[in-house]
Amino acid sequence: MYLLSVTRAGRTIEYEKYYTYRYGPKGGKRGKRRGPMTEVQRRANNRQAERKLRRLVNANFGPGDLHIVLSYARRKGDAYRTREEMRKDADRFLRNLRKAFKQAGMELKYIHVMEIGEKGARHHHLIINHIDSRTIQNCWGGLGRVLISPLDGSGQYRKLAEYLLKYSNRTVGTDAELMGKRWSSSRNLVKPETERTVVSDRSFFRSEAKVPAALAGRYYVDLETVEKGVNADGYGYFRYTLVAYGPGDGRGEDRETHGRKRGAGGGRPAKRAGRRQHEKKG
Repeated sequence: MYLLSVTRAGRTIEYEKYYTYRYGPKGGKRGKRRGPMTEVQRRANNRQAERKLRRLVNANFGPGDLHIVLSYARRKGDAYRTREEMRKDADRFLRNLRKAFKQAGMELKYIHVMEIGEKGARHHHLIINHIDSRTIQNCWGGLGRVLISPLDGSGQYRKLAEYLLKYSNRTVGTDAELMGKRWSSSRNLVKPETERTVVSDRSFFRSEAKVPAALAGRYYVDLETVEKGVNADGYGYFRYTLVAYGPGDGRGEDRETHGRKRGAGGGRPAKRAGRRQHEKKG
């Protein structure tokens, strides 16, 4: 037996097929555990966090929403902001921004991550729904620069989620951890739910990423998400993601495997407001 899980998040549908010992799999040969358990668990936790954040971003944000980076103006020799000061700065910024949204007749949605750069610089990364750049700068005040990158039209923001978690993946559980959790978010975000089905027909477990006939012409397979391997318990899995075509998307000769190399959906922020973000993974 194995499980088929399906998760819908915005314009994406994630499929995963995997054997699990919980259902006493027959024919699913168990592999050898890999590496020290502590390292295996750490990687598994990172993947789980990235999966959860990716789905949260895909379900709640889209083209025109913003990835912003709040940085600090700092003179040579000045002390860096402490984690407590950074948290207070973020709280103040969000209060100001929430008030600005309310005055504009809108409701703020956000995801927030704090980061320390390789050279020690402090940053706040946020994904928010759209508002004008001047309002964002005013809410941050004179603390430093604001870099703004509109999300692209792909609807698939997998690489952006990975980029936002790169610091916590290195520091979670250590003294360098900033937030005590991977990210914080507004309470009004939609949380995607996963549907799981127990399947007993072994012939159904095929390593083929394919768009179901009912979705043909409306979705394509994101080729960068196709993955086959063995999980921490030693059982095989196969996963991939479908992405809905957006307005103006071209259709390749093979609609079912139309994979975009530019499917990052927002990686590093642009160096100035209004410029498209780089597609390179952070």
